[in-house]
Amino acid sequence: MKKIEDINKNYFGPRMSDGAGVFVAGFVFLYIFQVVLILVAELTGIDVENAPTWFTWVMMLVNQAALVIAVAAYGGVAHKPLLQESRINRSLNYKQVLIIPVISIACIMAFLPLAEGFVRLVRLITKSPLDTDLALGSQWWEIMLSVFFVAVLPAVGEELLFRAGVARGLKRKNYVFAIVMSGLLFSIFHGNAEQTVHQFLIGMVFAYLYFVTGSLLASIICHFANNALAILFSVLLSTTNKTLSVGAEVAIYVTMSIVGFVALYFLLGYIMKLSKDAKYNEKHKFQLNWLKDLGNTLKTLFDDPCDDISLNGDLDSSDSATNEVKTEQNVNENKLDKVMQEANMQTIKKRNKFDWYALLAALGISLAVWIINLFA
Repeated sequence: MKKIEDINKNYFGPRMSDGAGVFVAGFVFLYIFQVVLILVAELTGIDVENAPTWFTWVMMLVNQAALVIAVAAYGGVAHKPLLQESRINRSLNYKQVLIIPVISIACIMAFLPLAEGFVRLVRLITKSPLDTDLALGSQWWEIMLSVFFVAVLPAVGEELLFRAGVARGLKRKNYVFAIVMSGLLFSIFHGNAEQTVHQFLIGMVFAYLYFVTGSLLASIICHFANNALAILFSVLLSTTNKTLSVGAEVAIYVTMSIVGFVALYFLLGYIMKLSKDAKYNEKHKFQLNWLKDLGNTLKTLFDDPCDDISLNGDLDSSDSATNEVKTEQNVNENKLDKVMQEANMQTIKKRNKFDWYALLAALGISLAVWIINLFA
């Protein structure tokens, strides 16, 4: 019988509490870095409310640096090598790289109508217009730099935090739970009501790509494509003043959403097939019911050695149970094993409760910030 103290000496990967912990660490470091930057702006006479474009770029750089440092700091304190195990160095084949931007386009088509509807609902509740403009600048070089600061940096920093940190920790519950919850935390982390629905849905897609391909590059590429397309649409919309009737707008949105969801369904199934082929080097028949038993499929594709470790299983006393002849000494040892197993299981239950409490605390903090920003 192994003692829980012996198990503590081994590394079993991040837990749910680690996913929640690195999420809170991201909040703390982001807040500290933003406060310092605002103080510097005040001392130098920069109007934060009407900041120049270059200051917006600096703020974006500082924000993403805060997220990366938060992952590294939490990993160091918790003795969990989150950055080293982020899988950012796991390569993709050319088919996966080519299909991921197409997935991003399908996501925008599917999610944009829902996101726009939620934005209008928020405007109705708060009785105030929401600012959806991006500070891109007017010159071509300013737009190019905006692509770097708005699309490239967040794709790296946020994916390290939310996929390599949050999602990987939450998958100790199960993969589907990790995909949904990491998407929710990703959306409300930004504290931006107008982007909540889109970020929730696209966040789930990012986590799905991370687990299916086994590479953080997949979610980084999709994240970059999503933000870059947002910049492109913002530039295009700024050059046109055409308005549509309500009926035409609704018809376009409904058609766009239907086409987007259908395309996304097939594309997500196809990249799962590509990932299976890349891992096993064999052809797999593409099936429309790829969503069936999704968790086990993701577990197979995301070959994390921690997936095969069960703390409950490590506490079993199979040796004493399989003895054919039980001597008095074996009977006593079996009784001692049962007592120790009960104590260990109680410890495991406490740890599981702590995991849930940590996740609920992280969710509560982020929701409080989201609500404050909504009515601020």
